[in-house]
Amino acid sequence: MSFREKSAWISLLSTSVIYAVYFRSVFRSGRGAAGFQFGGLLETIIALVVVQTVLSIVVAVLAPNEAKAPRDERERLIDLRATRFAYGALAGGVACACFFGAFHSPINFHTNALLFMLVAAEILRSGSQIVQHRRGA
Repeated sequence: MSFREKSAWISLLSTSVIYAVYFRSVFRSGRGAAGFQFGGLLETIIALVVVQTVLSIVVAVLAPNEAKAPRDERERLIDLRATRFAYGALAGGVACACFFGAFHSPINFHTNALLFMLVAAEILRSGSQIVQHRRGA
């Protein structure tokens, strides 16, 4: 498994697990929760940065030559395809969130719906990178 694929796995798993905990706490707080839960979001972002940084350093230390190698044409093409795929999903998700937001939902719903779409797009991007690395694209 290449360094870039390992990095995609780190991103996919850490983003999925950490934001699953965040969104679970948002849904458990219910509709009656007043305001946006900034503290919980800040903790989530800090946890994500710390986990991804530590795991990336560990992977880079275990394979320093791969980590230092510049991206080749294949890896750039994989990143481009994955980003294009994730952007399409993000654009569609934001359009849906805006449509449903027109039904006078609370601002807490709008903010978390848009955040969810952003997180889902990032998970799709990482997953797409992994699939393409596995296929040898």
